[in-house]
Amino acid sequence: MTLVSNRRIGVPLVLAAGIFWSTSGILYRLIQEATPWHVLLYRSLALMLALGLWLGFRYRDALGQTLIETGWSALLGGLCLGTAFTGYILALEHTTVANAMFLLASAPFFAALAGRILLGERIAIYMWAAMIVAAVGIGIMAGEELSLGKGRGEGFALMAALGFAGLTISLRTRAGTDKLITIFVATAVATLYALTGIGLSGSGFAIPWVDLINCIGMGWFQIGLGFALFTAGARHLQAVELTLLSMTEVIAGPIIVWIGIGEIPSQQSLTGGVLILTGITLMALCGARAKSQTPPFEPPVS
Repeated sequence: MTLVSNRRIGVPLVLAAGIFWSTSGILYRLIQEATPWHVLLYRSLALMLALGLWLGFRYRDALGQTLIETGWSALLGGLCLGTAFTGYILALEHTTVANAMFLLASAPFFAALAGRILLGERIAIYMWAAMIVAAVGIGIMAGEELSLGKGRGEGFALMAALGFAGLTISLRTRAGTDKLITIFVATAVATLYALTGIGLSGSGFAIPWVDLINCIGMGWFQIGLGFALFTAGARHLQAVELTLLSMTEVIAGPIIVWIGIGEIPSQQSLTGGVLILTGITLMALCGARAKSQTPPFEPPVS
């Protein structure tokens, strides 16, 4: 009875987290004048403030020592995650929300390859099959854009996926690392990227109030509250359930912008996205049945 009760708590929490994460596309499309660098800056600063207050409350006088003890794992993970945050925002500027989210969802496959190369982790046959299916999907989506003389947005989305893969590997090397500290470092990294972009573009820091409120909302609610809900629900669910339920973000995101602003993904985008999601589903279901535990990965949060 306890297990059922816990699942009844965990499932809606993780589903809600996916819905919050999925609003990144529509929120970005509602930006009026701010550049991608502005969005990245103020979203990161908002999330950094929220995390800083929470970490200060949680660790109090031990915060400084805790930050030191996390060591290079948090720094490396933060660098990867900050790069992922940056790549995703730039991807939204240069391609459709559907393309950006579908490609971002391929992060677990890059994590599996990186785990094989860097950590010597074995890749099961079903994982190779899932990666091949996903690779075909990525090829279909990227091939369409390249044939039109584009592809920059897809490149940024793949950069974000690689960043999330790097985050996963860094956390595996030191399982005890507080993920909140890693995310805090990531907001600092993303802020530095944004300041550099604004400085090079010479656009200044002023943006309309409506854009600023939107950016702050993305930091506090779209990412921050979404992550809090996911963390609260994750303790009640198995890894396979988390994998499948977190796909709510990728499925709901394109639907929200389609309904909200009429952004319709192309046939190639939908085909490629379905193949990527099929690969993830195959990986999760087969991994749950495999005798050897599949190494966990972090859900790519947009």
